[in-house]
Amino acid sequence: MSKTTKIILGMIVVIIIVIGVWYFMTKQTPGGEIKIGALFPLTGGLAQYGEVAQKSAQIAMDEINANGGINGKKLVIDFQDHQCNPQTAVTLFEQLNSVENINIFTSAACSGTVSALAPKLNETKSLLLGTITTANSLTGVSPYFFRNWASDGAEAELLSQKIKSIGINKLGVINEETDYAKGLRTSIEKDLSGTGIIITGESFTTGSTDIRTQLTKLKSENLDAIFLSPQTVTTGDMILKQMTDLGFKPKHIFVNDNILKSLTLLSSYKNLLENAISGDYVPNMNKASNFLAEYNKKYGPCPQPNLGASVYDAIKLLAQAIEKNGYDAEKVKNYLKTINYNGITGNISFDQNNNRSNANYFLFIIKNGKAVQSN
Repeated sequence: MSKTTKIILGMIVVIIIVIGVWYFMTKQTPGGEIKIGALFPLTGGLAQYGEVAQKSAQIAMDEINANGGINGKKLVIDFQDHQCNPQTAVTLFEQLNSVENINIFTSAACSGTVSALAPKLNETKSLLLGTITTANSLTGVSPYFFRNWASDGAEAELLSQKIKSIGINKLGVINEETDYAKGLRTSIEKDLSGTGIIITGESFTTGSTDIRTQLTKLKSENLDAIFLSPQTVTTGDMILKQMTDLGFKPKHIFVNDNILKSLTLLSSYKNLLENAISGDYVPNMNKASNFLAEYNKKYGPCPQPNLGASVYDAIKLLAQAIEKNGYDAEKVKNYLKTINYNGITGNISFDQNNNRSNANYFLFIIKNGKAVQSN
């Protein structure tokens, strides 16, 4: 082989490598775009969360792009509907990761979807920053999972303290068999262990349409209080409707924050839920006024300000991380572990388990169809 031929072949190899690198880069950033995958429940029983999350993420994305994007590149959020279904979430993740080469994600709601995604995050070294993904079991589930929200272990502890303080002797629990809903029950049972409080539990699977048998059993126990833990607004409506049909209203009712956040349920079951107690994560909203004004301008009043503002912060935080570290999930992960971000929901940092630091729940009491924060 002549020297000239070797030079030509060498140039061809270099050209092929350059084309390959160019293809890989443009596969992720066509036209100078940077893509983030957003897995939200846009339909189904928690669509109320997904709708707020999508609109809030859109506001953050529009602001970022209006200010020049990320290092001059346009931010594009690929919104996908996981329907609060773990397998659907995995399928969507695989499509976005393998076809679109996206390995930085955000999500909202449905802890079971994160549990299902955790092995995929580890396998592909992809990062997920979740909001309102609250199950206590998600703590440490993957080094690539961060949550911009409080763990519901804190909510369970708060409710357990209240249960003990009002002198309840017999507590009933009914929960949906999901990571989030069952996790709250498990945490409350653990917190009340050794107190002498008798706990009677019933459960139902997702897709159930009639739980009168379980409710009738609980009603026969002459309970002082009951804790209702559905996964979605849809199943929350089923529990409340069938309790109403059975005339089942213990002296004290505790509900998880899925019921608390639903203005429809609070209004529809105003009498049953009067004086019911719940807990919710309440971030510092002192700097959220501009965001809430923009949300109101575009979509009307934000029905869940804490969720909307937290998703907004999550997008802004990911954009900053990518701007400083490039589109590299490993570097973004390491950056988030040391971040001290001043967001509209207050200071954001993460503990050793990638949970948001200093995130607290507060008690709420339902009065006349509205949730009122309790002192």
